[in-house]
Amino acid sequence: MFWSSEPDEEEEALLCSPALMARRASESWIVAPPVEAMPVAAMSLQRKKSLPDVTQPIQLAATAPLSREEASVLSSLRREEVRKQIYEHERLKANPLLYLVSPQVKDWFSRQQLVMLVLFINISLALMFIKLLT
Repeated sequence: MFWSSEPDEEEEALLCSPALMARRASESWIVAPPVEAMPVAAMSLQRKKSLPDVTQPIQLAATAPLSREEASVLSSLRREEVRKQIYEHERLKANPLLYLVSPQVKDWFSRQQLVMLVLFINISLALMFIKLLT
């Protein structure tokens, strides 16, 4: 393989490629220059750091420890919450029909109204189609 001073067929094909011809045809109405035409100095070449700078030690405990009163209040609130959860679980275990009136089920039904409407319409159309065939 030797190098010659005349342009290669590949280079000529690249100069006359459809993409380049389309770019030349649309240059008259393009307002911003293409990205390739922008100078390299204008682009920022700094990349975003993937890890934080750890020159100073990271402190996990940023706040002071809780006082006895704060710990007592928080623990009593937690105990009350657990007691309510146990009571609710026992109520639902005794009467499973209460699941239908629980706030979680009501929220789920309110979120799924459209899906239930589409399901109802599909079932009714299927029944009408079956009656039409018979």
